Amino acid sequence: MPYVEYACEGRLLFRTETTEDVQFVPRIHEVVVIDDAPYQVVDVEYWARRLGSSDRRLVCPTVYVIPVSATEWEQRLERRTPRAREGKPPVRY
Repeated sequence: MPYVEYACEGRLLFRTETTEDVQFVPRIHEVVVIDDAPYQVVDVEYWARRLGSSDRRLVCPTVYVIPVSATEWEQRLERRTPRAREGKPPVRY
């Protein structure tokens, strides 16, 4: 069964098992929350490994993340809240 590895600062955090058809791999600059702590994806590597005795290959991605500081995370959450509307814009002819 294929898997996706998550690594941070040179060490493996954890590995998730997926199906061959569906693999969820986050994109670069996306923020993922791991154990209630935010991390930003900085790189994704794909490794092809041989599967069995045939020439069939299995692609296993490794996602590299870095921790996001608490102040930056609070700022990101503030930007996500919708602002209250202050009326309609002026009518232009």
